[in-house]
Amino acid sequence: MILDELLEFCEDFDCDSEPATLLATNQIDLGASPTLKNIGVGEPMYLVCTVTEAFTDGGDSATLNIRLRSDLTAVTHATTSTGHIDSGNILKAALTLGAQFVYVLPPQATYERFLGLQFVVTQGFDAGMITAGLKSSPPPGWVALPDAL
Repeated sequence: MILDELLEFCEDFDCDSEPATLLATNQIDLGASPTLKNIGVGEPMYLVCTVTEAFTDGGDSATLNIRLRSDLTAVTHATTSTGHIDSGNILKAALTLGAQFVYVLPPQATYERFLGLQFVVTQGFDAGMITAGLKSSPPPGWVALPDAL
């Protein structure tokens, strides 16, 4: 999978942390308009997160939550920014090498100027890395399914 460098939130971002909210390395500046309603100009955009190093330790109930957020100045650790995607808690067992998590950006959402990712770790991981960014097409082989399937 090829990611545009300007649409990349992080490459091999290290999530081996004690419980915390981590910020991805990069944020995307959507421009001076205070509220953007359609990032993809009529086409769907995808948040693609790929595990580039398997997550280890943290106990069987350790989870990672991926949150796409926007804010007028910069996305921070605080939750005052606007939420757009919340993966829910992903169990450590699903965070294996090569696992991909793909989310369609909400169409016609009100995005603030800066778009960023938060990774919420519930228990300490000893290892685990993710590469994440926006794409205009889903990864090969990805199929959208209804919830709970």
